[in-house]
Amino acid sequence: MTFKLQEQEKHVFHIVTNSLNFPAISMWFLLNPPGKATVHVQNIDNFEWLSKYNTFKKQNSSDPRFTSELNYLRFYLPDIFPTLNKILLFDHDVVVQQDLSTLWNINMNRKVIAGVGTCQEGETSFRRMDMFINFSDPYIAKRFDVNACTWAFGMNLFDLQQWRRHNLTGVYHKYLQRVCLNKTL
Repeated sequence: MTFKLQEQEKHVFHIVTNSLNFPAISMWFLLNPPGKATVHVQNIDNFEWLSKYNTFKKQNSSDPRFTSELNYLRFYLPDIFPTLNKILLFDHDVVVQQDLSTLWNINMNRKVIAGVGTCQEGETSFRRMDMFINFSDPYIAKRFDVNACTWAFGMNLFDLQQWRRHNLTGVYHKYLQRVCLNKTL
C-alpha cells in the first residue's frame, strides 16, 4: 500500500478493529508506515460501553452482521472521536487509489453525511429504502420515503458537528428501541 497524500503530516488514520485482527493490523502499519501521516489503531474491545447498546446480541442473534459492534460503530463516531469535527469513514474492503484530501473542502450545506449514491438514472428499484427498512410500521412509513435511494456505506464523510447538533445518536437509540420493542426486524 502506498500513501500518496498532500500534506501528509495533517492526516490521521484512526483504524478500529476487533481483538482478533488488532495484532496483525498494528504490525502491518509498523512495517508499512504511511509517511508523515499518523496511524492510530484501536481495539473495539476497549470501547466497553459500546456493547451495552448491541441489542441484537442481547436477543441471542448469532448473525455477525447484527452482533458485531464494528457494524454499529458509525452511529457512535461523535462519542469515539469527541474532538473531531469531520471524519471520512471507510469500510474494511475499500481500496483508495488517489488522494482524497479535496473531500475536506466539500460544502455539505449543513448535512450530516455525504456518501456515494446507489441509484442510477432511470432505475427506480435500484437500492431503494424499501429493500432495507420494514415500511409496514406506520411510524417508520411516515418518516421515510419508500422511493428514496440509499447510499453506499463503504465511504462516507460525516460532519460530526451537525451530528451532535441533531443528536443523531439519540435518534438512533430511539429507533433501535422501537424496533426491538416491536421486533419488526
